[in-house]
Amino acid sequence: MNINTIGAMEKRGAAGLVSGLDKIQAVMRALEAEGVEFLNHGRPGVRLREPTPG
Repeated sequence: MNINTIGAMEKRGAAGLVSGLDKIQAVMRALEAEGVEFLNHGRPGVRLREPTPG
């Protein structure tokens, strides 16, 4: 993923993303791998995943 792609996504802020679905999914997978959890419980958002005991 090119850093310019991420920068363009960030600059759009709350506006809809215009990147291709494959790019958006790649970003989501990378963030999830680092412990980010995507939410959609009435209000979309993100949070850090709860650590697993042990």
